Amino acid sequence: MTRARLWGYFAGTAAVAALFGFLFGWYQAYPAQHSRDRALLRLRVSEARARTLDARIALVRANYGNAREHTEEAIRLLEAFKSSGQRELAQSESAKVERAQQLLKESLGLAPTMPTPAAGGGAAGGRPEDQAEARALEASNLLGEVYRATPEP
Repeated sequence: MTRARLWGYFAGTAAVAALFGFLFGWYQAYPAQHSRDRALLRLRVSEARARTLDARIALVRANYGNAREHTEEAIRLLEAFKSSGQRELAQSESAKVERAQQLLKESLGLAPTMPTPAAGGGAAGGRPEDQAEARALEASNLLGEVYRATPEP
């Protein structure tokens, strides 16, 4: 009887220790998981902004194929962001992401496949590629504001 009671105490102590270990591990993992989620949120926003800036540079250099690829990738990244991480943002920041995505879609529609000749004496920004570049710049600025508003991990 004494040996059985000793094994019972041992098993009970092991079960309680395992429960405490599990609860302590879960409690310690929550802040790390929260920090990881914030870091991924910032990563997604910064990646979309980098693609937008790459598209803008390609538009300035008249490399319209690369500009189209970068813009499409930025739109795809923002679509994926909208389905996963956007719910963690404030309403005003979420609206900025939506506006940036709309500007990128407009920029994609304006980006030509070949350069447009400059109008003689025309106003600056009249060419479609100049308008596309201006929209990409505005989208990049909006994404930069969203990035700066997200909390650091």
